[in-house]
Amino acid sequence: MITAVTNKEIILRNKIVKLALMQHYKHYSHGMHGPDIFDCAGFVWYVYYEILGIDIYQDGVGLSTTTKIMTSQFGNIIYFEDGNMNKEWSIINRGDILLFHRQSLNEAEPKKNNKYPGHCGIYLGDNRFIHASRTKGHIAINSFEKSEYWVKKLVASIDIISNIT
Repeated sequence: MITAVTNKEIILRNKIVKLALMQHYKHYSHGMHGPDIFDCAGFVWYVYYEILGIDIYQDGVGLSTTTKIMTSQFGNIIYFEDGNMNKEWSIINRGDILLFHRQSLNEAEPKKNNKYPGHCGIYLGDNRFIHASRTKGHIAINSFEKSEYWVKKLVASIDIISNIT
């Protein structure tokens, strides 16, 4: 039998994913947080603010809004080993925030000692995530199965929903 808390969590996760998908193909611009133009952290902030009414930048520290999301008071962070192709995907849930390494254009691999992300998105399930892509210029969906690049860059996931339900 599913408990009321579990039902509430499922409903919130579905709302987060639905709102995130509604932003698909909206334009990218650095420093923007919606409702029609986003950067990566602004996109994640917008979805969580609209659904949960929380400011996931609140009390966060760091130079970027992505780092502020990672260091905010909300959520449980799960870290992954750098470049680990055998990540335990089952611990990531629909609607969780994914955080990726900052990587300069001339680096083939993420910096092994850098645990602070420079990019983020929302996990959709089935090894797919949605994010505001600077290179594509819009909100895009990517698959981990088809992209070793994203798997190698994944630093952590944050589960905010089960933490507040």
